[in-house]
Amino acid sequence: MALLIYYNRIRNDPNEVAYQFGETRDNLDRVLTIDTTNNTARTDQPEDVIFRSAAGQIMLRAKREKAWPQNGVIAS
Repeated sequence: MALLIYYNRIRNDPNEVAYQFGETRDNLDRVLTIDTTNNTARTDQPEDVIFRSAAGQIMLRAKREKAWPQNGVIAS
């Protein structure tokens, strides 16, 4: 199964960072929030493969770059 996920940071607080994300650049219709103190992600939407992939890749990129990314795309 191929995935294409776009994301854009909408909030960066001391304890949380939030991203809009979706399957097209023009339709970022979902939100995920990452607790930066314990690196856990949550959403008010279903926690499906798209959510888990977006959260995991954003956290991996943040760890690698030592900063929360502003935006990006995930293709797998």
